[in-house]
Amino acid sequence: MAGENERLLLLSSDRRRRYAEDVLTALALPVGSVIQFRYDANYVVPALQRSINDVVGWTATLAFVAGHDTENPFLVPVRLATVLTATCVADIFIFRLRVGGYVDLDNYPRTEESVAEASRRILHDLRLANGGSFYPAVRNCPGLHMAAGSEQAEQWLAAARRLVLHSTFATSYFVRIDPPMTQSGQQLAFNAEGRLVVVDQESVRFNVHFYSNTYDEDVRPLLACDTDGTFVRVASDDRYELALRYDSVEFWLHPGIQSFDTLTRATFSLRSQAGAAAFVPVIARFPITVRRSKSRMSARIAASGGGALLVALPAVVAGAAPVELRVAAAVVGATLLALANVVFKPAG
Repeated sequence: MAGENERLLLLSSDRRRRYAEDVLTALALPVGSVIQFRYDANYVVPALQRSINDVVGWTATLAFVAGHDTENPFLVPVRLATVLTATCVADIFIFRLRVGGYVDLDNYPRTEESVAEASRRILHDLRLANGGSFYPAVRNCPGLHMAAGSEQAEQWLAAARRLVLHSTFATSYFVRIDPPMTQSGQQLAFNAEGRLVVVDQESVRFNVHFYSNTYDEDVRPLLACDTDGTFVRVASDDRYELALRYDSVEFWLHPGIQSFDTLTRATFSLRSQAGAAAFVPVIARFPITVRRSKSRMSARIAASGGGALLVALPAVVAGAAPVELRVAAAVVGATLLALANVVFKPAG
């Protein structure tokens, strides 16, 4: 855990729909994947701007805030993350963050009134620490030095039940994507660049959980998984119309056979089919690197070489071998060539 002076607070608000989507994305992404938070320079405290190159590796608390300049503000921390990179492009500050555990909210207020009371206190302390001004991106906020909960599923649900207290998320669905598993039951981890590395022809399973405080038949929420369809395709149903407030859905992704490593992307989304204005969609995407299987490539080369040799063998030996043997060699060789070019054929 980072020390007192190595922590950031990054707030996302309800000022724009995209900002609210960032909160739902932060809740949805599996541990180890990467999310970006972007801020105009006016929203980054000057002390952080001056030390932007020093915050790599720091712990960031990601939180939602609304009505910070009203009598009834609303602030809920949702997740912890680690800063991978922090850069300034023109007057925009971009933080690339590796998402970690869900914030332990066991001792955080549970009702709208108590959340507002705690938010007033936190925001007051935040302004005092930053010259009386409000900044969504700051260094060191003692009132929000949160720890990750031990039961991540429970803490995800705790965050969702607090967020629905605000009108922005009152009719929203919340999504949680478990770390992916291989067909043999091995859990996959994201690499240092935030990419999921899979091997061609080895299917990957994703368990996706969803929750909503209410269910409205007119909203008709749709949970979907989309890929490029060539390098990685969805090997299960890719669309589920949700008829419940909470449940789990399983998606299977199947990488195609590759002749070289490829980079693609998977996108999980939950949207309203009816175009409900108050419905905040969930969009969680991450890059996938598909690596060719060395053993499969070796088998293809061996099958191609062996097949070509056997097909040519009858002409080489001519009459030195019985007709039956030459026919058998040709048949086996043709079979191996077909195996190499059909079963081991690369995608595309």
